[in-house]
Amino acid sequence: MPMLLPEGSQLRNRYQIVKVLDASPLRNIYLVQDMHLRGNTWVVKQILPVGVDSVNSQAVRRRYEQEARAISSLEHPAIPRLLDFFFKDHCFFLVREYVPGTDLKTLLAFEGGSFSEADALRLTQPIAELLGFLLKKKMGPSIFRELALDSLVITPKGDIRLVDLGFTRLFGKANTLGPIDYASPEQFSGENADGRTLVYNIGAILYHLISGFNPGDSPFNLEPLDFWAPDTSPATIAIVERALQHKPSHRYSSPEEMVKYIKKARASIQRSRPKSKSQDSDTQPLEGAFPLATWLAAALTLIFLGVGSYAIYEVLFSGMGG
Repeated sequence: MPMLLPEGSQLRNRYQIVKVLDASPLRNIYLVQDMHLRGNTWVVKQILPVGVDSVNSQAVRRRYEQEARAISSLEHPAIPRLLDFFFKDHCFFLVREYVPGTDLKTLLAFEGGSFSEADALRLTQPIAELLGFLLKKKMGPSIFRELALDSLVITPKGDIRLVDLGFTRLFGKANTLGPIDYASPEQFSGENADGRTLVYNIGAILYHLISGFNPGDSPFNLEPLDFWAPDTSPATIAIVERALQHKPSHRYSSPEEMVKYIKKARASIQRSRPKSKSQDSDTQPLEGAFPLATWLAAALTLIFLGVGSYAIYEVLFSGMGG
């Protein structure tokens, strides 16, 4: 386990630790104050490499620096900025933008374990769009591992941010599977992963958000979506069924293709519903009014009172998962 740094201590004579946000055997996460740029608060992730001996530690360090530079060059509204990275006391450190909000896992629990079909589709669309972007940037293989609800944060404005991605390849083959909840068959068998693997991951998340049933509780042996949610539209059922095909060739070819069908399903739901203020808000684009805002406000209130749980302080990418 990496040595836990005390509150008040400094890193690089610049980042003063304000609070320990999370700690685990492989990584610690801190809220820090920037002593050079007063008034700025960041998140620092401290990672202890596993399975790295003195022979290959330098090679791993070089790969870490290469991947950190690649991540820092990404420009997307759903990806927190990577501000700094360094190596100290046998640990990797990342400094990234602090993202206020509530993670999707917490919100799902707050809503009783499932979302409406409209909200689930509207949440899934930007996730699929983001993963399509990362795939084009050739970050795909390193993000399969970290696609989890607690690494997806909804900000107070209703935007989705992926706060944990990258670095899987640095930490050994055993860590490339990722969360069993949304893993595809080929991630278990060791076959090559590509955009169709992400399609499965996205489809599994959509299934979970609507059904309330975690796919990891019965991998590759799931009841049809309408078993859990009988009122689900045929269009959404078809999306989930195709995305969760065991053979990659039977799925959508990419997250971008899947997005097209999600948009059609959302439009179909909007057309089929009588006009009303609340129902219109269910199908507003994410940058507009977002129905989760009410849930978010309530969830944040509970969290600050110590009733809820938060996982919003996760940092960027796969081996850096946290």
